[in-house]
Amino acid sequence: MRVAPSPEETQWALAEASAQALTVAPGWFRAWQSGSEKWSAVNIRSATQVIVKQSREDDRHPDSWAVRALFGAHSVELHVGPYENKADAILVAHAVLTLAYRDTLH
Repeated sequence: MRVAPSPEETQWALAEASAQALTVAPGWFRAWQSGSEKWSAVNIRSATQVIVKQSREDDRHPDSWAVRALFGAHSVELHVGPYENKADAILVAHAVLTLAYRDTLH
């Protein structure tokens, strides 16, 4: 049986996501730049998926978990984390989606 996150865990995840949310318009979040890409912010509302993926790309945090947004075949790591375990990354991914769509939930 899967246990729902506690209120404290939910608040933590929302704080993590809120710290990287941009106020320019709903759904915009900071993203890590990589290589020659110039992505510094992405609109989660235009993503095809938001996923949690084990990240071995960052030498400082081997085998950590990252939150990524997919735009078709293009993957962008959000500027949250990295997280030591998958459960924390999933909570933050859910919080990102909650914040991105909060004004459409009413």
